Amino acid sequence: MAANLPLRSLNIFAVAARYCSFKKAAEELCVTPQAVSLQVRNLEEQLSLTLFQRLPAGLQLTAEGQQLLDYVDRGVKLIEQGIEDLQQRQQRRQLRISVSPWFAVNCLLPRLSEFEQLHPQVDLEISASVRFPDFRDQHLDLAIQWGFGHWPFSRKQLLLIDDCMLVCHPSLISGANPLSSSDHLPAQRLLCTELSLLLWQKLYSTLNVDAVVERQALILDSQASQVEAVSNGLGVALLPVAIAQKGCEEGRFIAPLGAWKLSDLNPALVPGYWLVEREGRERDPLVAEFDHWLQSWLKYDPRAIRVSISDS
Repeated sequence: MAANLPLRSLNIFAVAARYCSFKKAAEELCVTPQAVSLQVRNLEEQLSLTLFQRLPAGLQLTAEGQQLLDYVDRGVKLIEQGIEDLQQRQQRRQLRISVSPWFAVNCLLPRLSEFEQLHPQVDLEISASVRFPDFRDQHLDLAIQWGFGHWPFSRKQLLLIDDCMLVCHPSLISGANPLSSSDHLPAQRLLCTELSLLLWQKLYSTLNVDAVVERQALILDSQASQVEAVSNGLGVALLPVAIAQKGCEEGRFIAPLGAWKLSDLNPALVPGYWLVEREGRERDPLVAEFDHWLQSWLKYDPRAIRVSISDS
């Protein structure tokens, strides 16, 4: 039925039903009363319903006719509302952003209402993604992504560095495979996310550890999972400095190879959270406003890099 919905006949019926008169409906629709009557008759036959009682004194809606009129009126109002919403949306701006889950939960979402209050005419669409997103398929304007910035985009800016420490549960420094030097790392399970495999590969190269990271890795879905796994003695992990130091102070973790950070070994080892702008949208005013708003509060984070993408 939906494919052959008699929209013209339904409209004519609705006008006739409101007047309970084919003649008055014809005057409003600029057609003849016979044409209105014919359209209503055809609609009744198509629906197998009697919509009007044709009495000597005039037309009277049947119960089915009244119910159909109610449905038609609701449908018209819904269409009108949809058109109004589309027109309003066309006048508004959309900003679509893909964000690494940790950054979304701990940085962006707690402050997002501030941006919405400053820009009430902007519709924000935020999606969380561990992997680097597909800008074209997702119609993205921006991404905030964890990594080393090796993506082929011309406008990208490091927002926060994510310096890490190597830690494990205290039980791992004794037992069958005690961990006391980098030479012992190949005998340990590496607790990491899919993205941080590259970080372990870079660390192994720096420490001259000859081993295949993928064979040792236990891939977890989040930083919280890594923390839990370390606490249960399941392996070693590279955790953010603040989390690692707090765990060591509480006695839950230990730094088996020393209290060094990745940046102490080589600053190039340190990943971070990057703001990446879609190609072809350089100097977009709305993107620039979001960037400046982001920088206005991120600058107080001790891990922040104080350069705006809009200034580059």
